[in-house]
Amino acid sequence: MLHVTRNPVAAAHLVAVQLDELLAQVAAPVLLLPTGSTPQPLYALLRARFAAGTLHMAHCQTFNLDEYWPCRADSPLSFRHFMENELFQHSDLPPAAIAFLDGTVSTDEIASHCLAYEQAMVAAGGVDWCLLGIGVNGHIAFNEPGTAANSVTRLVQLAASTRQRPGFPQGNDAPKAGLTVGIQTIMSAKKIIVMACGIEKAESVRRALEEPRSIHTPASLLRAHSNVIWVLDEAAATALQNGGRTLS
Repeated sequence: MLHVTRNPVAAAHLVAVQLDELLAQVAAPVLLLPTGSTPQPLYALLRARFAAGTLHMAHCQTFNLDEYWPCRADSPLSFRHFMENELFQHSDLPPAAIAFLDGTVSTDEIASHCLAYEQAMVAAGGVDWCLLGIGVNGHIAFNEPGTAANSVTRLVQLAASTRQRPGFPQGNDAPKAGLTVGIQTIMSAKKIIVMACGIEKAESVRRALEEPRSIHTPASLLRAHSNVIWVLDEAAATALQNGGRTLS
């Protein structure tokens, strides 16, 4: 399913409706969440609702898609730091309900740490709702072009375009590696929401939705999932045939 909205704020409101449906329908929802500029309007909306007392997520369990490595959780670079500022510290989520990949895990512990992360998602009942962005090269989470469809949580090297994230260090100061859930992990979610906003995402959205599925555009592999909703703004839909569908 594809929705094209007028702007990123409208996209955030549409995704918030999807989240409300999940919270109403599932007793103990498990969420897999992203970082970056794309979900920021959504997180701002959720913060306002937490402050107003109209949103409650104490019954949820969250996992995050990825984290830089090596990177301390209290570093301004870390995705854990981002999520605390953007959402978690404003929410009613208990600390024990927030799971994150550890950017300080040692090299010889990476494999066991990643396996434990996968097992924790299974033990929680599986991911009910996965929210994704899409990179300019078509990546999802830190799954860069060429990633196998059966990939699971692991350490990866980051593409140059991935390292050029707004608000993060550039050039040689940008982190070169990260821990990420895999494409198979993402595809195991019961429902996937993909957000894309901005003209810079238009070409990767077109490849993901209109070209044959390929590991060279990891987001295109999502089309094999039975329950995916794409939420775009007008700018991100400009390269699609007829600019996507009717505005939502």
